[in-house]
Amino acid sequence: MVNTKSYDVAGPLDAHAIVFLHGMRVTRRMWQPQMDSLAAEFRVIAPDLAGHGALRREPFHVETCIAEIARVVDDAANGRALVVGLSLGGYMAMEFGARYPQKAAGLVIASASVEPRGWYNIPYRILSRTMDKVPEPLANALNRWLFLLVYGKKRAQPLIVGGFFMRGGASGIREVMKREYVPKLAAYPGPVLLLNGARDLGFRMHEKRFLAAAKRGRLQVIPHAFHIANIDQPEAFSDAVRRFARSIEW
Repeated sequence: MVNTKSYDVAGPLDAHAIVFLHGMRVTRRMWQPQMDSLAAEFRVIAPDLAGHGALRREPFHVETCIAEIARVVDDAANGRALVVGLSLGGYMAMEFGARYPQKAAGLVIASASVEPRGWYNIPYRILSRTMDKVPEPLANALNRWLFLLVYGKKRAQPLIVGGFFMRGGASGIREVMKREYVPKLAAYPGPVLLLNGARDLGFRMHEKRFLAAAKRGRLQVIPHAFHIANIDQPEAFSDAVRRFARSIEW
């Protein structure tokens, strides 16, 4: 695997490319299980989003984020890739597909099938304020402890090895909550896979609405998986991405 300043890349140079977009407060390293699983067949690329990891000093704005994703697709994927995003990354994938449909061979939207406006975003508004106020060393220690408790040392490693970026994550939450995403998904003409954990009930709230909006959409639910489905059930997640990637017209 090649490490650049802001993204990791592995796999054959001439293979179809998959770009993975991470969730809030973590980094590109969360995709290590999928990078390891898929690199034999695909060109796999995982960038940091603004406000996170190598781009920690860059304020998170949707426009900045999408421009950076487009740059990575151009630089590392010859201008076209299957874009896979989880949670915050899922919303950015929808933004990217709506703005750059010619660069997106397909979209996999994971753990982001809820429209982020309305009364149900009140907890996330509270969360974003808390993330801005809690001292970062304390927040980082709590996140590390939580992931180790839930996943154990081996499975938690991709989530904790890159560190945590609470301010960037808080900005990402606020930016997402300003927008509606069903129209953005409807604007994208290519194939879409909604990939959700069966136990991620909060982020599956509107999955039927999102599925109906996608012009060429399909839905897959991963049994026993919660929100961070690629870590909860890494083999099932990777297999779903692999099968979808094989099914689309590049």
